[in-house]
Amino acid sequence: MQKTALIVGLGVSGKAALHFLCHLGFKVTGVDRRDLRQDPTLADVEIFTEKSFPSGRVFSWVIVSPGIPFDHPIVKEAVANGSLLMGEVELGFQYSKQRAVAITGTNGKTTVTSLIEHVLNFCGKKAKAIGNIGFAVTEYFLNPDPEEILVVELSSYQLETLNHPFFDAAVILNITPDHLDSYNSFAHYAETKARIQHCLKEDGELYLTKQVTSEYSSLFTKSYQLLEKDSQLELEKLPEHDQCNLMAAWALCNKMGVSAIEFTQAFQVFKKPSHRIEFIRQIEGVCYYDDSKGTNIDATIQAVKTMKGSVILIAGGVDKGSSYMPWKEAFSEKVKQVFVLGEAAEKICAELSLFFNVKIVDSLERAVQEASKVALEGDSVLLSPGCSSFDMFRDYAHRGREFQKFVALLDGGDHI
Repeated sequence: MQKTALIVGLGVSGKAALHFLCHLGFKVTGVDRRDLRQDPTLADVEIFTEKSFPSGRVFSWVIVSPGIPFDHPIVKEAVANGSLLMGEVELGFQYSKQRAVAITGTNGKTTVTSLIEHVLNFCGKKAKAIGNIGFAVTEYFLNPDPEEILVVELSSYQLETLNHPFFDAAVILNITPDHLDSYNSFAHYAETKARIQHCLKEDGELYLTKQVTSEYSSLFTKSYQLLEKDSQLELEKLPEHDQCNLMAAWALCNKMGVSAIEFTQAFQVFKKPSHRIEFIRQIEGVCYYDDSKGTNIDATIQAVKTMKGSVILIAGGVDKGSSYMPWKEAFSEKVKQVFVLGEAAEKICAELSLFFNVKIVDSLERAVQEASKVALEGDSVLLSPGCSSFDMFRDYAHRGREFQKFVALLDGGDHI
């Protein structure tokens, strides 16, 4: 009898899971908030909107896309009818025998994932970054390379539905408030990050940073190794968050057989992914930085810490449920002006205007123009929103590209 599957949520990972299951011979049904019946990539598949989905259907499996809550009515009914609940990452890794390492944390995941992939390939060990980095796990497993080491970036949403031991090593970089609009509490979010400990093979290694162990050690029931500075690596000249990222990447690469000399050589030619405290240009002594990927409170704090001189900050977007008050102490004597925009602008202004010069603007272009007017030689203009981008942009990368475009339009730029 042919197995059946229901995919709830047809974004990047949902579509990948759908095509993967079709490839395996499943009869697949998809459901999404949007009407995707005319989507050419979903031809010959039964597609419903949430409103048109018929009740009473029975499926072998129900695959929930990242961010779809377990108490979604369609998911609840499918499970009540006997469907096996699963996430897209779990689905793909059921069919894998490859070595794999996993990376999670609130900030720095993509940088560390990209660095590990780069180092392994540089050292002649075939590797592929997949997961939350943009290449869906099931998309990869449509045509896997058995020789590749998989470097898997995992969000909290993906960890919610990951239950089996797939990884040879894993690291949690940090746990700070994020996505509080999607979780019952910050404690729930932290517990979700800690789930990665249960996804390690019997001889797998778990690595934790000092921040994670000092604040959340009670969440870990399995043994772990504390990431500490290694004298074989030259870390002193790097910002604190970059030091942490480098130690994490080194631990997982070393687990895969990379030497310190090889790692250092590879790191020296590594280019960090765009929109992560990325220097754009200097204009009349003012430096412009794109940290559009700074989508939570702590990411913005870390970005501000790395700036030299005074900072003119551009922030705002979609509020994720956290207070902006931690910025008060972190920005003291460092940030001299904040321009805010988007849905969170009023909240940021209400919380911080007693301590900083905060001005609401109606567009990113206006923010760049206004920032350029108040910036003096030696200052830094920093886009680090502390919010997600979906009120005004397609995603953080679109926001970053727009920022870079508006900076390029400023007069008198000297590219260095």
